[in-house]
Amino acid sequence: MQTTGAPAGVEPRRSFSGDLIAGHWYVAACLRDVKRRRPLRQLICGGEVELSRDRDDQVSALCVNHDRRLPCQVSEDLVWIYSGLNCQYEKPTTEVPRFGGPNGRVRFVARVIIPAHQDDAVYGLLDPAHTPFVHRSPIWRGNGRLKHKRKNFEPSDLGFTMMPHAPVNSDIYKLIGGAISVRIAFRLPGLRAEYIRNAKHTVLGLTALTPVNDKATILRQIFYWNTPVLAALKPVIGPVARGFLQQDVDIMTHRSKNAAFGGKGMLVGDSDRQFLWYLQLKKAWAAALASGEPFSNPLEPATLQWRT
Repeated sequence: MQTTGAPAGVEPRRSFSGDLIAGHWYVAACLRDVKRRRPLRQLICGGEVELSRDRDDQVSALCVNHDRRLPCQVSEDLVWIYSGLNCQYEKPTTEVPRFGGPNGRVRFVARVIIPAHQDDAVYGLLDPAHTPFVHRSPIWRGNGRLKHKRKNFEPSDLGFTMMPHAPVNSDIYKLIGGAISVRIAFRLPGLRAEYIRNAKHTVLGLTALTPVNDKATILRQIFYWNTPVLAALKPVIGPVARGFLQQDVDIMTHRSKNAAFGGKGMLVGDSDRQFLWYLQLKKAWAAALASGEPFSNPLEPATLQWRT
């Protein structure tokens, strides 16, 4: 029996925490990690989930706490489970997300557990200052000069999209070559897809957040690509990605220590607007779930500006 889940000192809860986002599909595992004759157990959304794979490569999910099957699907090399309220078997109200990664084949995945609520983990995905200041490295940022950014956003399926633009200050895009275009889409419950394209190749970097409970969140960084350059660099990508994600763990550890002193964060201006949109989306989703009415995206097109 494979077991993975909460970090030391974090106890599983016995039901879905009310302030986590119910009624959505969450990444439970990469398909390659679910072995035949060797069920995989982990804590997801406050409950213990067991993933099993049969001889026909069909994957099923069991909520161990309630001894009930969960809706489970495999899509684009990922195992997704649907978490309804109280971890009950419910008919999904949404379809499994599809992101269109090249060939639907995961080329690389790294995983860490962040000692933070899902909301805090989402903030890290959406804060424009997070990458240049938390992940400081000459590998993906060539100099320390701040540059003015102006990005156009449109509402999209269960979220919003930063419209295609040319990158301005990250050297890592140069590995792909050619005229690069970047588009970034975020959607509930905590999925960020970054599409990096030129005339011939596409790289999809998918960041997937899966709550362990209300104090810990699994962060997976998943890559799909069809460029031979990254295939050749794959032995190097692993150590770099693990160091990158460890920085996320470290900053959230510091934030959790600061919380004990009663500090309150402020959300101001365009730089925090994306996270405020996330809170709007989360509130609108909860209202739709409670009323039984269809979800309506409350966001409007907007142009945001900041310096990073």
